[in-house]
Amino acid sequence: MNHSRAEKIRRAVTAGLRRWPHATIVPAEPVPTGSDDPNVVRPMPRRKITHSLASAPVVLPRVRRVVFKAGIIRPIFRLFAWMWAALQFFSGNLYDFILRRNSVQRRAARLRRVFEEAGPSLTKLGQQLSLRADLLPYAYCAELGKMLDQVPPFPTTAAIAIIERNLGRPLNQVFQAFDPTPIGSASLACVYQAILKTGEKVAVKVRRPGIGPMLAADLRALDWLLNVAETLTLIRPGLTGRFRQDLRTILFSELNFRAEARYTELFRRRARKRDEVTAPRVYFKYCTDEVMVSELMSGVWMWELIAAVDSNDQEFLVNARARGIEPKTLARKIVRIMQRELLEELFYHADPHPANIVVLPNNKLCFIDFGAIGRFSTQTRKGWRELQYHVMKGDITRMVNASLNFAGPLPPMDVHRLASTMEQVYAEWVFAMISKDAEWWERSSASAWLRYIEVAQEYGVPVALETIQLFRATLLYDSIITRLNPQINVAREYQVYATQAAKEARKRVRKAFRERLWGPTDMDYLVLEQLADTATQFMFKLQRSVEDPLIHFRNIVGKIAYTASLLLRMGYLAAALAGIALLADSIWKSWTGNKIDWSWLIQVGTSFGWIQLILIVLTLVVIRRIVIRLSQPDKRVDPER
Repeated sequence: MNHSRAEKIRRAVTAGLRRWPHATIVPAEPVPTGSDDPNVVRPMPRRKITHSLASAPVVLPRVRRVVFKAGIIRPIFRLFAWMWAALQFFSGNLYDFILRRNSVQRRAARLRRVFEEAGPSLTKLGQQLSLRADLLPYAYCAELGKMLDQVPPFPTTAAIAIIERNLGRPLNQVFQAFDPTPIGSASLACVYQAILKTGEKVAVKVRRPGIGPMLAADLRALDWLLNVAETLTLIRPGLTGRFRQDLRTILFSELNFRAEARYTELFRRRARKRDEVTAPRVYFKYCTDEVMVSELMSGVWMWELIAAVDSNDQEFLVNARARGIEPKTLARKIVRIMQRELLEELFYHADPHPANIVVLPNNKLCFIDFGAIGRFSTQTRKGWRELQYHVMKGDITRMVNASLNFAGPLPPMDVHRLASTMEQVYAEWVFAMISKDAEWWERSSASAWLRYIEVAQEYGVPVALETIQLFRATLLYDSIITRLNPQINVAREYQVYATQAAKEARKRVRKAFRERLWGPTDMDYLVLEQLADTATQFMFKLQRSVEDPLIHFRNIVGKIAYTASLLLRMGYLAAALAGIALLADSIWKSWTGNKIDWSWLIQVGTSFGWIQLILIVLTLVVIRRIVIRLSQPDKRVDPER
């Protein structure tokens, strides 16, 4: 519309309004477009909505994590308990020293007794410490490994109350019979036998009341002690951080009965394809955070069979053979099961000691207690496969190279000397395996792994939790294998497993080849697309790396930055104190008209020896922290991470 026409319309409207000043203008109701028929706009039938939109869930349900918090008061009391235990330990050592009977074996045995007497929480802690030969001397690890996980049971009435609270119904509505005497009493739980209403015999595992907060309190008290020790540089700063994190993960994972039930069922389901190993059936509708109900397995405990072989109990062995249980055949089967778990399965049983294995008829094994499981990264699995291949070939030098890959990047050290030490360790083990007069413990890989940990501790080689769990599992497996059959050649049995695995791999490869006779599959195209994308990203990353000339410089500035930041913090503290003193002097002068006489403070600082001692200790701690940091290797700075 042009301007002149709009102006004419405006004038006409204004004139009309002047003629009818009292008129009320009512806007016309809009007429529906499309038709003048009034029947077009009318209500239509629709489905009745039974639920409102507000009632629809909008939050995704999540698995409730098992979390325990300790607060402040409980760790303080546990800290006093630890201090009392430490007093008992060191006073006993002093008494032995006075009587001239002090030895590392007596000190280790005393530490075990102190841990056992301090309660179930420290009992479990001691068992976990027995694995850390990279932190404790071997004599202590060996003695702590003897700690029995048989502690006095808690009252059955408390167990029944926990079961009824978790299941939300009385005990007699779930079980026909419930044995009040536990068949197992461990540091974290008690196990009872019962019969369900449907007739199945089951094992009922009940978590000890209050064990979670007690573990959390002990771990927090341990954090305080180790942090103080690292701050005072009694131990190297940062040495125990990874250990404390791993310990917390292991202990709390064993309290997660829901996760244990899931791992048990997964292991049982995946083992069906090979009728040689199994796990108890889990009744998930009776499983909670504190209660786990599973099938009660009937068979021979592995520790019973080992004891019979060690003592040559012919009556027991004859009865076992009548049920199809033959120790030497069973030993060879365990080798294959171990290798298959470590190299093929999603996870493996990380605590396969003889009390967690039941031998069923016809040499079938049943694993129980999946509170501790291990998982392999792809890199570790490849390294383990490479190590086993070199063990099979007897190539000691390549065994050393493969085992050192478990440690990742090595810190600055004499690598040739380390390799020479490791070659000696592996040579003794390999020669014992092929010798006919070696003892069972010499054939076991336990001695080789423990020597590996000792060498790693001596040279400062890092040992990850994944490696510790691997060594523990293989150590326990090999101890069982070599005690059932002292003459077994583990390397030869691994070759049998490798041959069978190769046959299965051939079947898979042939099947995949037949599927691609008429061209690539749809998944192949997806893989090709991913490979192309990976190649593109690699080129971009390579370009950025080439264009960054300071990447090598960044690798060495960490120590300088740490030293400078520490000195700057001390300078800031000194400047803050000086500022506070000047402010106080200014306020005092404005109030009294006189300045503060600081000479008395200087006199106190120079006359009292304990103040000078504190200053000297703080200075030495700072200097020691700088020296320790300068002796550590720098980590490479990757701009992509």
